Amino acid sequence: MSSFELKPIGYVRKKDEIEILEEFIPAMDGLSEGMLIWVLYIFHLSTEKIRVHPKGDTRKPLRGVFSTRSPYRINKIGLSAVKIRKIEKNIIKVDGLDALENSPVVDIKPFAEVYDVPYGSVLSAEDILKRIRNENLITDYIDLETQIQPNGFDCTLKKVSRIKGMGRIDFDNSERVIPETLEIEFDENGWVFLEKGVYRATLNEIVSLSEDIMAFARPRSTLIRSGANVLTAVWDAGYRGRSEVGIVVYNSEGIMLKKDARIVQLVFIKLTERTKPYNGVYLNENI
Repeated sequence: MSSFELKPIGYVRKKDEIEILEEFIPAMDGLSEGMLIWVLYIFHLSTEKIRVHPKGDTRKPLRGVFSTRSPYRINKIGLSAVKIRKIEKNIIKVDGLDALENSPVVDIKPFAEVYDVPYGSVLSAEDILKRIRNENLITDYIDLETQIQPNGFDCTLKKVSRIKGMGRIDFDNSERVIPETLEIEFDENGWVFLEKGVYRATLNEIVSLSEDIMAFARPRSTLIRSGANVLTAVWDAGYRGRSEVGIVVYNSEGIMLKKDARIVQLVFIKLTERTKPYNGVYLNENI
């Protein structure tokens, strides 16, 4: 079997900093601050393996290295998508480089959405399940198989409350006032009747978003067909909590909801890059 050599074009000198060798400085022409790039480098301290434990967790069964992100690879090549923060002569400062100091860099290429994100950015059922298993994206759900959907995840009703009093909303939240609520009890069979009006509901599920993912929600069609709607805001990257949503009943006859009813579907979107995480007042709410 034939082999070939790779020549380093630079090295990782410190965290998130790449030093390009002098002879390859002309190849940097066209790179600019804010640009997304792929950095290919060598796992210079790793050994070669064909099968590995995912994430190095020996409790998980061995898998072929091609199906993992393990550094213990046959050719020891690493790949990171990063954002250029600053360029100083032959030094490229980036965000998000997953490489150790002194790792040889063998190539740099621009990140192109047309080629590098071929299936779009909305998470499929399989993507959501992976993040549930690996990152606890969603916990405290009732039944995973029932709630997972082709393009999202159904969230369920924990409690519902009447809104009491007047809210106050300003520009910088310094004078914000959130109205108090009065919880409406479920009957002995787990049902609650909501007459025409506006309510605040709390979901069962705890959602934990990493810095590269956000979410929005839409009401389940059955709710709409019954003359009601769910009002939501955006779930920002970095948010964690047991969320609250608004329920508006338009039906003059009202609506009956049962505890743990699936009322809203969360749709998850992978961002083009990691962002500053949410740090607002609702972080870790209702946990």
